[in-house]
Amino acid sequence: MESLLKPDTGLVFWTAINFLLLAFLLAKFAWKPLTRALDERERKIAADIAGAKAANEDAQKIKQDLQAHLDGIAKETAAKIKAAAALGEQEKQKIIDEAKAHAHALLETARAQIKADTEKAVQELKQDVVAATMLAVKKVIGKEADAKTNTQMVDDFLKDISAK
Repeated sequence: MESLLKPDTGLVFWTAINFLLLAFLLAKFAWKPLTRALDERERKIAADIAGAKAANEDAQKIKQDLQAHLDGIAKETAAKIKAAAALGEQEKQKIIDEAKAHAHALLETARAQIKADTEKAVQELKQDVVAATMLAVKKVIGKEADAKTNTQMVDDFLKDISAK
C-alpha cells in the first residue's frame, strides 16, 4: 500500500509526456475547430437575435400601419354613414315637401271645383227664382211683363236677398 503512495518518477514523467502530447494534439487539431464552431455559433445566435429584433420591429411597424389603416376605414365608414343619413334626411324632406305640394294642389283644385259648383248652383237658383218670379208676376198681373221690366224686378229681388 505504501508503494501506491510513493510516486514513481518514470510514471510521473510518462504521464506528463502523455498529458503534454494530448494537450498539444487537442490544441492543434481539436481546439481551433471547437473555438471556431463556438465562435460561428455565437455569430449565428447574434445574427438570429438581430433578425428577430428586426422582424419584431417590422411586425410592430406593420401593426401600426394596420391600426392606422383600420382607423382610416373607421373614419371613412363613419363619414359615409353620416352622408347616407344626411341624404336620407334630404330625401325624407323632399318626399314630405312633394306630398305637401300635392295636397295643396289637390286642395286648391277642390276649392276651385267647389267655387265653380257653387257659382253654377247660384246661377241655376237665380234662373229658378227668375222663372218662379215671372210665374208669380204673371199670375198676379194676369199677363206677362216686357223683358226690361222682368230683368229690373229680378235684379231688385236678388239685391234684397243678397242684402239680408
